Amino acid sequence: MSKPTASKLTQATRLRLIITGSRYWTLYEIQRECLSRFGCYDSETALSARWRELPESGKQKRRRQKCQAYEYRVMA
Repeated sequence: MSKPTASKLTQATRLRLIITGSRYWTLYEIQRECLSRFGCYDSETALSARWRELPESGKQKRRRQKCQAYEYRVMA
């Protein structure tokens, strides 16, 4: 099966595909993963906006100890 292309997925869908699971991601890491996985550049500002639009259930946010950046994930 071929991987989905960015043109077929919304920003919110790309974000959700990346951050669903046990790992926490910073906006920068999500941005790099979007580029790597989907060949699409999504700005940190846009990704943050899409995060705020996601349903509250399962959303988790914390500060990374090392650099004080926020990290995000959605528990499946």
